[in-house]
Amino acid sequence: MSMESSENGFAGAKILLIEDDPQAVGVLEPILISKGYSVTVARDGVEGLEKVKSHSPDMLLCDIDMPRMDGIEVCRSVKNDPSTRLIPVVMLTGFGDLENKIEALQAGADEFLNKPYNSLELFTRINSLLRMRYLNAQLDNAEDVLFSLARAIEAKDVYTQGHVERVSNLAVEMGAYLGLSEEEQDSLRKGGILHDIGKIGVPDIILNKAGPLTVEERLIIRMHPEQGARICEKLKSIRGAIPIIRHHHERMDGTGYPDHLSGEDIPLLARILTTVDIYDALTTTRSYRKSLPHEVAMELLWEETNKGWWDKEIVGEFSQMLTEKRSAAETIPSPSVSSQL
Repeated sequence: MSMESSENGFAGAKILLIEDDPQAVGVLEPILISKGYSVTVARDGVEGLEKVKSHSPDMLLCDIDMPRMDGIEVCRSVKNDPSTRLIPVVMLTGFGDLENKIEALQAGADEFLNKPYNSLELFTRINSLLRMRYLNAQLDNAEDVLFSLARAIEAKDVYTQGHVERVSNLAVEMGAYLGLSEEEQDSLRKGGILHDIGKIGVPDIILNKAGPLTVEERLIIRMHPEQGARICEKLKSIRGAIPIIRHHHERMDGTGYPDHLSGEDIPLLARILTTVDIYDALTTTRSYRKSLPHEVAMELLWEETNKGWWDKEIVGEFSQMLTEKRSAAETIPSPSVSSQL
């Protein structure tokens, strides 16, 4: 973020003022600039959304009644986009405009300012929301550090490059297929990226060993789920992914690790991630074997499921999802020669 927290507020914070009334802009813009904010003006909702993308503001001050696109639609669009939904949106309204306020709240508005503006109230509310934005950005930075660490650990093993991204994406796809909530899908996304972060404590010689592991080496490998959960447990924004990280090597019959959970005691999201993780491992080349075709991988996955290791219902849903996905890909017509000219 561009802004810096200080006793006097957030100097340099980028505020996007979306207002079609020149007189209102003439009042607000110089006041905001005088307090050290960096101000960009958009004259309607369409231009406002364009500047959200091009300027990456820290906050929106948005009028409700505007041409081309009203402020409520702007707010809804910003809050529905995962890349912008944490940007605070303050709606500029008139006194007694209750119906619009209710609609704006439903669209995700964070705050309201009534016209005419009280300067003290204006800056108190702006700084309060910028403080929240600043703290969210700090959390994002902490997440980014963990994600970068997870990818760096993955890069130590030449055979698993891209594994965490594939597992993360496929787990989210599976979550959506099962109708899970956005929050649960986000936990699957984060858990997919971070599930092997505990391997930071595993020597490279073990990670890249081509032959079978010794008993001692297996014990070291089996420590990574618990270590991964411990690394991530302090970050509240990743809290939903902790059960995935800790339990993605549990088995339905209780023979997994680290806690020997069984059946539905294993968290649902961990069971989903486990299924996806195994499939990706089977269908990519590893130090100990070559990649397997889809049909063979699914046959092995079902064989282990019938042993009592994996969740039959989830494996069944996963198999169906992949079948539908592959069928849809096969029905997409190839471009004709003429369309490529």
